[in-house]
Amino acid sequence: MNNRQIGGKMLDNPEIYREIDPGDMAGLLTAFPTQLPEGRKIAISVDLSGIDSSKVTNIVVCGMGGSAIGGDLVRAYTIDRLGTPIHINRDYNLPSFVGKNSLVIGSSYSGNTEETLFCFNEAGVRGAQRIAITTGGKLAEIAEGNGIPLIKLPPGLPPRAALGYSFSPILTIFEALGFIPNQDYALNETVESLIAGAESYGLNRPTERNEAKKLANKLQGKLPLIYSDDWHFNTVAVRFRGQINENSKQLAYSAVLPENNHNELVGWKNLGAPADRFIAIYLTDKDIHPKVRFRMELFGETQSGLGVETVWLNSNGESLLARMFSLIQLGDWTSYYLAILNREDPKPVKAIDKLKAALEKFEGK
Repeated sequence: MNNRQIGGKMLDNPEIYREIDPGDMAGLLTAFPTQLPEGRKIAISVDLSGIDSSKVTNIVVCGMGGSAIGGDLVRAYTIDRLGTPIHINRDYNLPSFVGKNSLVIGSSYSGNTEETLFCFNEAGVRGAQRIAITTGGKLAEIAEGNGIPLIKLPPGLPPRAALGYSFSPILTIFEALGFIPNQDYALNETVESLIAGAESYGLNRPTERNEAKKLANKLQGKLPLIYSDDWHFNTVAVRFRGQINENSKQLAYSAVLPENNHNELVGWKNLGAPADRFIAIYLTDKDIHPKVRFRMELFGETQSGLGVETVWLNSNGESLLARMFSLIQLGDWTSYYLAILNREDPKPVKAIDKLKAALEKFEGK
């Protein structure tokens, strides 16, 4: 019996999930589709009449990790329909262009992400209009103390498992302020697709009929290299990589085409490790630029010629939003099953907790 057969047998054993996943990350993945409409409902209930969208010439989303990825996805989704420049800020500092004509959205699930708090406060000093998205913490205190619109999210989730709550409120804000047209159709289709996907990728679906379990078996013990275009699906690739990092406790790498054809392509001459230690994953979509698709095919042929396994994942759905989330969901479930194969509890992120504790000591000096 080979490793993939062993892995398939392991993933079809219901007892293994109770043993390795005591925090029930699988339950969070199953419930994920509800976050999009719930997050939208919460955002709609918030009074944004104090925000003057006519003065906004740029938008900045301040966030880190799982809270920032929602902004990334909105930017990627609206890149060809949003007329106002949007920047996702992952740092203690704000770009110099942020000022009175900026709309700054602070997104921190915990409300205590220090980089986000630094930037949110600085945005206020510079006279920017502000909106906060959080479950509470210091960010909520700042918003409530200064009359800033506050979108208060349900607590109790790991930030990376709250993607729907970090995405749909920002999208809803953009609609409410007139930056983009109504997104009801795309959101409804996306939710329906995610509900179906939760069943297709769920624990009870056997490996032979479960694409997430199959892919996890392929990734175990390898370095996944995740490729996408640099238009709508770049953030999907980043999400895929991050979920493998945090859930599976395994390294992964992501890159975009055509950019990597101008550098990484040359690096494949000296791998530094056996080719069978890598696996290339290509995220594709029906609307990817034909030149980019052709570049993917050529690059994949180069990798295959070196003995690297290549996997092609196609998006599903009618609307762009549904197609983006179809690959996000597959990546989320794959990272979960990979965690199980690695015998790693997918929920805790002890390395990040350790780093935060060290940073708190630094603040005390």
